[in-house]
Amino acid sequence: MALAPLIHGRRGSGVVLRAAVGFGLMALLAPPLQALRIDVSVSSVDDQGIELLQTGQLEIPTPGPDGLFNFGLGDLPAHISSTGRWQFSDFSGSSNEGPSIAHNFGITSLLPGKQTLTLTLSLPTGPIGAASTMTGGSAQGGVTDQDGDGATVSTSGPGTAFYTSLIDGEDFMSLYTDSAYVSVDPFSNGNLSPGASFGMPLSSFPGPTVASSIGIRFTFDLTDSDRATGSGVFVVGSVPEPASGLLFGLGLAALLRRRPVASATLRGSNATRS
Repeated sequence: MALAPLIHGRRGSGVVLRAAVGFGLMALLAPPLQALRIDVSVSSVDDQGIELLQTGQLEIPTPGPDGLFNFGLGDLPAHISSTGRWQFSDFSGSSNEGPSIAHNFGITSLLPGKQTLTLTLSLPTGPIGAASTMTGGSAQGGVTDQDGDGATVSTSGPGTAFYTSLIDGEDFMSLYTDSAYVSVDPFSNGNLSPGASFGMPLSSFPGPTVASSIGIRFTFDLTDSDRATGSGVFVVGSVPEPASGLLFGLGLAALLRRRPVASATLRGSNATRS
C-alpha cells in the first residue's frame, strides 16, 4: 500500500490560513447571537479494541470584538480535557452562525500502545441554502515525539481520513485519506504531507442544503506517549448574490488573526468527497 511521503519541516503559513477567506466575513455579516453551543465528542480505541467515549458541550456566551465566538482549552469540560487515555494541551478555535467553524488541537496519548483517536465538533444551525450551498475547508496536522523512541501519526486505514467535514451529521468532504502518515525521529516533530483543502479560497465547492448542523471530525492513530497536533476549518454558506460574492473575500482578515497550530503545516490538495 502506497504511503504518503514523510516530511520534516518548519512551520509555514499553512492551508488553514488560506481557508480563512469567507469565514471572517460571515462573522461580520451575521446578526449577533447571545450564545453559541458546540457539541464535542472524543473517542479512544486502544490496541485491544476497547473504546472510551466522552461527550460534552462548549458554551460560548458572547462573541469577541471580531464577531467570532472564540473558545479555548479552559472551556472544554474537565472529563473531556483529561482522561487516563489522553491529555489535551490545546483545544481552541472560533465559530459563528454563518455557519463556520475553525479548530486547533494538541493531544498527548497516555496509553502504553497505539490508540485511535476521534475528535468531533458539531455546530447546530438552522436551515441553510434554498437548493444548494457553497463550501470550503482545509486541514493540517503533525506529530511530536515526547519519549525518545520516535513517533507516528497516521490515518486509521482504508476508508478513513484525518479530517472529515460534516453536514447534518453525515460525511461530506474528507482530507488526508487512507494512508496519510508522518513518522519522526526521537524528540523530533514533523508534518503530514502537503495538501489539504477544498473550495478555497472563496468557499467555491458546491454542497447540499443544511438542515440542522455542520461539523468537523479528526480521526488518527497515535503512538504511545506522543503528541498529535491538528487544525481545520469548515465554512458553509448560501449561494450568494453577485454583489455579496464580491464582498465574501473580505473575510480573510478575521481568520488571518487566528493562531496557526504549532508543528503542523500542510500545503497543497488531497480531498475526497464522502
